[in-house]
Amino acid sequence: MIRTFALAAALACAAAPAMAQQPIETCGVLQITDAERVSYIPIPGYSILGGTPPFSAPPGSVHAVVCDRTSIFLGANDHRVISDLRVPLFIRNAGRVAILEAADGQLRVRFTQGQPSPVEAQALAASLDRANAEMASVLRQTPQP
Repeated sequence: MIRTFALAAALACAAAPAMAQQPIETCGVLQITDAERVSYIPIPGYSILGGTPPFSAPPGSVHAVVCDRTSIFLGANDHRVISDLRVPLFIRNAGRVAILEAADGQLRVRFTQGQPSPVEAQALAASLDRANAEMASVLRQTPQP
């Protein structure tokens, strides 16, 4: 719980301005350096939307992946951040922050800042249904320790 609040606070401080005429996504990672510090490290060229699963973590410690997008939406492979990297995915847009995470064996999206538009909320619900089915499939194929 404290980690989530620390990550959300770090995102609020590092929130990027609206992405006018920029790529659809720019990503980085959150690194927890100690009990009181969280750093956002942008990774040029790192993309979840443009990546090919299975995903591997960028160099260094990764406590969350953060992607600034042109709107709040789930990409086809966003759930692979959770299954492959075992960290949440923060999606930021225009001062809003949504988190894709696993809770009670299911994926969920929750907003720590702002709210989705009605169109986004409807698209997120449909994307979550698809992502939960995909996640179950990926987990069935992953060897358990």
